[in-house]
Amino acid sequence: MRRAASGFTLIEVLVALAIAAIGLAAVLAVVTNTSRDAVYLRDRMLASWIGQNKLTELRLQATLPSVDKTSGELDYAGRKWKWQQAVTQTEVPGMRRIDVAVRFAESDEKDTVATVTGFVGRVQISAPARPTTWDLPLPTGGGGTNPSGGLTTTVPATGSSST
Repeated sequence: MRRAASGFTLIEVLVALAIAAIGLAAVLAVVTNTSRDAVYLRDRMLASWIGQNKLTELRLQATLPSVDKTSGELDYAGRKWKWQQAVTQTEVPGMRRIDVAVRFAESDEKDTVATVTGFVGRVQISAPARPTTWDLPLPTGGGGTNPSGGLTTTVPATGSSST
Protein backbone atom coordinates (compact mmCIF):
# COMPACT_ATOMS: atom_id res chain seq x y z
CA MET A 1 0.00 0.00 0.00
CA ARG A 2 1.01 3.39 -0.84
CA ARG A 3 0.87 6.20 1.71
CA ALA A 4 -0.75 9.51 0.70
CA ALA A 5 1.71 12.34 0.46
CA SER A 6 1.19 15.23 2.84
CA GLY A 7 1.79 18.89 2.00
CA PHE A 8 0.86 21.27 -0.81
CA THR A 9 1.20 20.69 -4.48
CA LEU A 10 3.04 23.14 -6.69
CA ILE A 11 -0.20 24.42 -8.21
CA GLU A 12 -1.69 25.15 -4.77
CA VAL A 13 1.42 27.12 -3.81
CA LEU A 14 1.31 29.12 -7.06
CA VAL A 15 -2.39 29.94 -6.59
CA ALA A 16 -1.73 31.09 -3.02
CA LEU A 17 1.16 33.29 -4.15
CA ALA A 18 -0.99 34.81 -6.93
CA ILE A 19 -3.78 35.65 -4.43
CA ALA A 20 -1.24 37.19 -2.02
CA ALA A 21 0.32 39.25 -4.83
CA ILE A 22 -3.07 40.62 -5.91
CA GLY A 23 -3.92 41.51 -2.31
CA LEU A 24 -0.58 43.25 -1.73
CA ALA A 25 -0.95 45.19 -4.99
CA ALA A 26 -4.36 46.44 -3.85
CA VAL A 27 -2.97 47.49 -0.46
CA LEU A 28 -0.07 49.28 -2.15
CA ALA A 29 -2.49 51.16 -4.43
CA VAL A 30 -4.57 52.30 -1.44
CA VAL A 31 -1.48 53.49 0.45
CA THR A 32 -0.18 55.35 -2.61
CA ASN A 33 -3.52 57.09 -3.22
CA THR A 34 -3.84 58.04 0.44
CA SER A 35 -0.35 59.52 0.48
CA ARG A 36 -0.96 61.46 -2.75
CA ASP A 37 -4.28 62.80 -1.42
CA ALA A 38 -2.65 63.90 1.85
CA VAL A 39 0.03 65.87 -0.02
CA TYR A 40 -2.62 67.46 -2.27
CA LEU A 41 -4.78 68.47 0.69
CA ARG A 42 -1.77 69.91 2.55
CA ASP A 43 -0.78 72.01 -0.49
CA ARG A 44 -4.36 73.17 -1.00
CA MET A 45 -4.68 74.16 2.67
CA LEU A 46 -1.40 76.13 2.56
CA ALA A 47 -2.48 77.89 -0.64
CA SER A 48 -5.83 78.84 0.89
CA TRP A 49 -4.03 80.22 3.96
CA ILE A 50 -1.89 82.39 1.68
CA GLY A 51 -5.03 83.68 -0.07
CA GLN A 52 -6.79 84.36 3.22
CA ASN A 53 -3.72 86.23 4.50
CA LYS A 54 -3.80 88.46 1.41
CA LEU A 55 -7.50 89.17 1.98
CA THR A 56 -6.84 90.01 5.62
CA GLU A 57 -4.06 92.42 4.66
CA LEU A 58 -6.46 94.27 2.35
CA ARG A 59 -9.20 94.34 4.98
CA LEU A 60 -6.81 95.88 7.53
CA GLN A 61 -5.86 98.78 5.24
CA ALA A 62 -7.33 102.17 6.09
CA THR A 63 -8.54 102.71 2.52
CA LEU A 64 -10.29 100.56 -0.04
CA PRO A 65 -7.95 98.73 -2.43
CA SER A 66 -7.76 100.08 -5.96
CA VAL A 67 -9.53 98.20 -8.75
CA ASP A 68 -6.71 96.36 -10.52
CA LYS A 69 -4.68 93.15 -10.69
CA THR A 70 -1.55 92.60 -8.64
CA SER A 71 0.71 89.63 -8.12
CA GLY A 72 3.61 88.58 -6.00
CA GLU A 73 5.80 85.75 -4.82
CA LEU A 74 6.57 84.47 -1.35
CA ASP A 75 8.19 81.64 0.56
CA TYR A 76 5.73 79.80 2.76
CA ALA A 77 6.11 76.45 4.53
CA GLY A 78 9.41 75.73 2.80
CA ARG A 79 8.10 76.28 -0.71
CA LYS A 80 7.92 79.15 -3.22
CA TRP A 81 4.40 80.31 -4.09
CA LYS A 82 2.96 82.88 -6.49
CA TRP A 83 -0.30 84.72 -5.90
CA GLN A 84 -2.40 86.95 -8.10
CA GLN A 85 -5.23 89.10 -6.81
CA ALA A 86 -7.91 90.80 -8.84
CA VAL A 87 -9.91 93.60 -7.20
CA THR A 88 -13.20 94.46 -8.90
CA GLN A 89 -15.93 96.96 -8.08
CA THR A 90 -19.26 95.43 -7.08
CA GLU A 91 -22.71 96.86 -7.70
CA VAL A 92 -22.73 98.08 -4.10
CA PRO A 93 -20.97 101.44 -3.77
CA GLY A 94 -18.05 101.28 -1.38
CA MET A 95 -17.64 97.50 -1.65
CA ARG A 96 -15.01 95.61 -3.64
CA ARG A 97 -14.64 91.94 -4.53
CA ILE A 98 -11.21 90.36 -4.24
CA ASP A 99 -10.20 87.08 -5.90
CA VAL A 100 -6.82 85.69 -4.86
CA ALA A 101 -5.42 82.78 -6.91
CA VAL A 102 -2.43 80.91 -5.44
CA ARG A 103 -0.15 78.47 -7.26
CA PHE A 104 3.32 76.96 -7.02
CA ALA A 105 6.07 79.27 -8.29
CA GLU A 106 7.28 76.70 -10.82
CA SER A 107 3.83 75.93 -12.30
CA ASP A 108 1.88 77.64 -15.08
CA GLU A 109 -0.60 80.43 -14.38
CA LYS A 110 -3.55 78.17 -15.14
CA ASP A 111 -2.45 75.55 -12.56
CA THR A 112 -4.00 77.24 -9.54
CA VAL A 113 -3.86 75.29 -6.29
CA ALA A 114 -6.52 77.39 -4.49
CA THR A 115 -8.63 80.47 -5.12
CA VAL A 116 -10.02 82.57 -2.27
CA THR A 117 -12.74 85.17 -2.76
CA GLY A 118 -13.69 87.87 -0.28
CA PHE A 119 -15.21 91.31 -0.02
CA VAL A 120 -13.93 94.57 1.44
CA GLY A 121 -16.09 97.59 2.15
CA ARG A 122 -16.19 100.90 3.94
CA VAL A 123 -17.76 100.91 7.37
CA GLN A 124 -20.86 103.04 7.61
CA ILE A 125 -22.39 104.06 10.92
CA SER A 126 -26.10 104.78 10.81
CA ALA A 127 -26.50 105.84 14.45
CA PRO A 128 -24.34 108.21 16.48
CA ALA A 129 -21.93 106.55 18.87
CA ARG A 130 -23.22 106.26 22.44
CA PRO A 131 -20.66 106.63 25.21
CA THR A 132 -20.41 103.77 27.68
CA THR A 133 -20.49 104.70 31.34
CA TRP A 134 -18.39 102.33 33.39
CA ASP A 135 -18.72 104.08 36.75
CA LEU A 136 -22.40 103.44 37.52
CA PRO A 137 -23.18 103.42 41.25
CA LEU A 138 -23.91 99.96 42.63
CA PRO A 139 -27.11 99.52 44.66
CA THR A 140 -26.74 98.96 48.36
CA GLY A 141 -27.90 95.79 50.05
CA GLY A 142 -27.61 92.10 49.17
CA GLY A 143 -27.06 90.66 45.75
CA GLY A 144 -29.22 92.09 43.04
CA THR A 145 -28.92 93.70 39.67
CA ASN A 146 -27.25 96.98 38.83
CA PRO A 147 -28.78 99.51 36.43
CA SER A 148 -27.00 97.95 33.44
CA GLY A 149 -28.60 94.57 34.16
CA GLY A 150 -25.55 92.80 35.59
CA LEU A 151 -25.56 90.82 38.84
CA THR A 152 -23.90 92.50 41.83
CA THR A 153 -22.52 91.01 45.02
CA THR A 154 -22.06 92.77 48.33
CA VAL A 155 -18.65 92.43 49.98
CA PRO A 156 -18.33 92.94 53.77
CA ALA A 157 -16.67 96.17 54.91
CA THR A 158 -13.57 94.32 56.15
CA GLY A 159 -12.65 93.51 52.57
CA SER A 160 -12.85 89.77 53.03
CA SER A 161 -15.45 87.62 51.41
CA SER A 162 -16.83 84.28 52.44
CA THR A 163 -16.80 81.33 50.10
